[in-house]
Amino acid sequence: MRFRKILRYSITLAVVIAAIYFFYLQFRNNADLIGEYDFSIKPCYIFISIFLGIIALLSGPLVWRIYVNNYLHEKLNLSESYALYCTSTMFKYIPGKFWTYAAQIMLMSSKKISKLIIIYINMVSFICLVFVSAMFASYYYLFCVRITTLGISILTFTLLIALDFIFIIWNESIINFLIIPVNRLFKVEIKPLKTKKMIFVYTQMFYFFSYILLGVAMYFLAGGVNIKMPLTSVIAIMATISVSAIAGYIAFFSMGGLGVREGAMFFMLKQFSGIEAALILPIVTRLLLTVVELFMVIVALIIGLRYGYFSGLADNGSEGSAVENAKAGVNL
Repeated sequence: MRFRKILRYSITLAVVIAAIYFFYLQFRNNADLIGEYDFSIKPCYIFISIFLGIIALLSGPLVWRIYVNNYLHEKLNLSESYALYCTSTMFKYIPGKFWTYAAQIMLMSSKKISKLIIIYINMVSFICLVFVSAMFASYYYLFCVRITTLGISILTFTLLIALDFIFIIWNESIINFLIIPVNRLFKVEIKPLKTKKMIFVYTQMFYFFSYILLGVAMYFLAGGVNIKMPLTSVIAIMATISVSAIAGYIAFFSMGGLGVREGAMFFMLKQFSGIEAALILPIVTRLLLTVVELFMVIVALIIGLRYGYFSGLADNGSEGSAVENAKAGVNL
């Protein structure tokens, strides 16, 4: 166990150092072009970007609430789900994606909801996110970049939609197949749960509009730091966000996808924008996203403490040890 922890932190540190060194080399190799860039801040654009970003990130607690309430007799209200979900997100900056799940298990302990249900909810939410991300990315590459013929593009995109439709209709059988390797890998016994099909539709709708808002937010952020991008690039920006989000999510060893997301954004932005946008925008986006997430966590903590949503933690000891116990309890 100690070796795995050392290995996880070592990989995380190596990824962060590699990302910093990579961007350093890119800045050094493109010093002339970056030197011509006229950096200036437009507060109005930055404010719009932050506002849209906050609205987009609210899809997280909304989706989580829909799933959790499907398995609870005493339903969570909006403020309670926001407080519990957003508080758990601060643990994603600890190396190892499973700290977030452990935090959710710990925070939901007073609701008497199984830890396996929490893992299941996060797993199916991720699958829905993958489908939506794939649609944005494939639409961009198939119909905007046109990497293949129109006929093949239409067929490919139609097959993707069909796969999504099949997943929604036969989700229980499909997830039953997918959780077999998960159970073996993490030594848990996750069982498929009956979930209303419309929940999957609502989930993907929330993620869909979230990507749109994040794309527009990133467009305004570019304008806020005086990076000129045409309005038509919004679709490409949405594809960039979708690819980087999935890349950061599956990089479970990193702290909130740090380094991985920025690298993915760099290579995507470089395809349709100038080198200054590819270098500066990922860094500015990360800084702004961290500020927004920190703000949302602080608000969540205030709401949770004000209305006693964390009162159930008293029986579990301190918050830190409770998270450790929850993490150990799922053998992750």
